[in-house]
Amino acid sequence: SIADTTASSSDGTPVRIDALKEGDEILAATTDGALKTDTVSLLSIADTTASSSFISLATEAGAKLNLTDGHHIAVGDKCCSQLKIAQDVAVGDTVWVVDTAHPLPVAQKVASKAFVKTVGLHSPVLTHGGLPIVGGFVTAFDSIEVVKTAEAGLPAVLAMCKATHSCEMLKGALNFGSLPHVSP
Repeated sequence: SIADTTASSSDGTPVRIDALKEGDEILAATTDGALKTDTVSLLSIADTTASSSFISLATEAGAKLNLTDGHHIAVGDKCCSQLKIAQDVAVGDTVWVVDTAHPLPVAQKVASKAFVKTVGLHSPVLTHGGLPIVGGFVTAFDSIEVVKTAEAGLPAVLAMCKATHSCEMLKGALNFGSLPHVSP
């Protein structure tokens, strides 16, 4: 596995994706390309032992990330309301990356796409619909429509499931266990 894949905490400190837990605040993008912090929800997936096949993307500028074929990533001429699943990303596509040299996501062209097998499945689902920055890439746990729905209503749904002790049932009903993932 790639053990050093990170997100950024709200203060900018790198945090390994396999160490994220509910309540952590991490850097995220909004659908209009701004950056904000958002909170990791209990709906996130973290399985450090699962083995899976991944698509490994690398940009011309050297950014790299491993994703399952169904994980969503921000693409297109404008950040960040257009998403593609990793299997549909092609060499030459524009993806959006955040690095320490730029205060906002920057466009980078995909230079290579390969297939690798590694261990660890992770998918941060953020409470307020933010698009998690993972390994520098703007990613998403689902389609843009689902992300916008989460932005509008997930905090209330999470509060209700916690109050009624029904969060495990909610996770099963939403089938988040079948979400695409990012390798650590």
